[in-house]
Amino acid sequence: MVTVGIIANPASGKDIRRIVAQGWVVSNQEKIAIVRRLLRGLEAGGVDRALFMPESLGIGYAAVEALGSTKIQVDILPMDVQANQEDSTRAAERMAKLEVGCLVTLGGDGTNRAVFKGCGSHIPILPISTGTNNVFPEFQEGTTAGLAAAMVATGAVAREAACWRSKVLHIYRHGEPVNLALVDLAIASDSVIGARAIWEVNRLSELFLTRAHPWSIGLSAIGGMLHPLDAHSPSGLHLVFGDGGQTVQAPIGPGLFATLHVRHVRTLTPGQRTPLHLERQVALAFDGERDMTAGPGDDLEVMLSTEGPWVIDPRWAIEAGVRSRL
Repeated sequence: MVTVGIIANPASGKDIRRIVAQGWVVSNQEKIAIVRRLLRGLEAGGVDRALFMPESLGIGYAAVEALGSTKIQVDILPMDVQANQEDSTRAAERMAKLEVGCLVTLGGDGTNRAVFKGCGSHIPILPISTGTNNVFPEFQEGTTAGLAAAMVATGAVAREAACWRSKVLHIYRHGEPVNLALVDLAIASDSVIGARAIWEVNRLSELFLTRAHPWSIGLSAIGGMLHPLDAHSPSGLHLVFGDGGQTVQAPIGPGLFATLHVRHVRTLTPGQRTPLHLERQVALAFDGERDMTAGPGDDLEVMLSTEGPWVIDPRWAIEAGVRSRL
């Protein structure tokens, strides 16, 4: 039985950035509508079963009810819900053990980071953006996203023909890996985590990036305005903020620009560790959200890796599927 795992974050598109910037709210009904179209695409592509992460909105069942008749079997993964990012991580881990053909995520950079923590690079991911400031997931039409996921899950196309390998930033504490980021890792002069979303960029001291697009929204746009870096490039970027150097203006949120002073910019080489010299307590933000604190007594290093998640490109997947039939 060909199964596709679906992890829909009910909280995406509803954080503090709707207050401090002009970010839109992705409604629950819109998420259900995306999933409804996604299921139609999966069904058309030959998927037998959709396995959903349990969550407070009941997105999977609501989509099926709105869908009407369908041949695809819909199940909810049996697990306890804690209503935090750990749900996505544990769901992805369990789905990987069940050997689903691929995972489809609805959420933002943080959701996909949590999913990758659970499934690693074993299961391809098709990310659909339902948040703000997203760089890792893109806006996808649910219908074609479902068809593309089906192409991969059923084996109609090879993984290498439908997917590309994303980069990842690993952070080490005393030589041991403790956390990761798919797009950006920011060091902020905060002693506590507080509101998770990073938006006071004047508090940033350093920024590590796996990609830097000048046309994106969020922290990666800062690097993009100075040193554009493609997601498919094998290198990364490291920025140090402070007086002197270059002044850059970048869109850090919808309708929100910031001016920063960048003292130093350098490219990152995969496998090379960069030590963090902390003189005070700081907060570390992974993919735009504070997640841990550290201080002078912590031996921290950051390393870029090219062995991140396999990401399904719907255009590649569908075109490869069509060509295989010609």
